[in-house]
Formats: sequence, C-alpha cells, structure tokens
Amino acid sequence: MSEAELKVALVYNFARFVEWPERAFASAEAPLHLCLIGGDRFGPAFATIEKRKVQGRALKLRIGITAEESAGCHVAFIGDLSARQLPPTLRQLAGRPVLTVSDIEGFIDQGGAIGIVPGEQRLQFEVNRTALDQAELRASSQLLKLARAVLGKGS
Repeated sequence: MSEAELKVALVYNFARFVEWPERAFASAEAPLHLCLIGGDRFGPAFATIEKRKVQGRALKLRIGITAEESAGCHVAFIGDLSARQLPPTLRQLAGRPVLTVSDIEGFIDQGGAIGIVPGEQRLQFEVNRTALDQAELRASSQLLKLARAVLGKGS
C-alpha cells in the first residue's frame, strides 16, 4: 500500500468514528460527501474507497475542488495548498459541520481538526478538539485514544 493509500485509509476510518449533527444531512439516506480540496495528487488513492459506505451512508467523492466549492462536504481532506492558502481555506470551512483533515505540517495548530503526521515507522494523527467542537462534530473515545496528541478540551 502506498503512503497516499494509507492516508486515505486513515481519512476513511476517521469518518467512521466521527458523528455529525443531523442537520448536516438532507435525509437519513443522504450520502456522506468526502471532498479533496487542493491538488488532486491523492485523487487516485481516494478512488479506491469510492464504493464503500460510512455509517450506513453511501460515500461520494468530490476531487480537486476549492474551499468555495465545498458546500455539502462532510469530510474535507486538504491536500496540496501553500502555507498562504491554508488559513483562508479553513476560514471558508469554519462554522459548518465539516471534518477537516490534512497532512500539512502544523495543520491542527492552524485550526484543522485532524492532522496526519509521520511517526516512528508509521503514520500517526493529532486531533484538535476545539476545531471538532466548533464544527459540531463528536469524535469517538476510541479515535481520541489512538491519537498521538489531542489539543483543546472537548465538550
């Protein structure tokens, strides 16, 4: 499995262990939209999970979009953005029930919810509980226990 595929597997599993408010979906049958913001370097890896389900919902992918095009996204993987582009992208997603995930260095320190980071011989992740709370998302205790670091206090 490539590093990109491993990161996509992590993103998929994050979606499995996070709860969205009911208002985030048009109906009980509505799909979960996973959006890739920024470059599409991860596009082929994301395509490997397209037919899967998340919490009983069909998974729909939107690849290579901008933050302005992100309406309806439930998970936003923020890919290839410059350090200058990240803050306005996170501001665009703020206040909405969107799980923000990225492998950009220092992502959770800038307000992202889950940052994928290199660890000792494997990928690890860090969680920003304040960002989750602001997005009205609830991470399972299992997910939080597996995190390398958890910033902020959760509700």
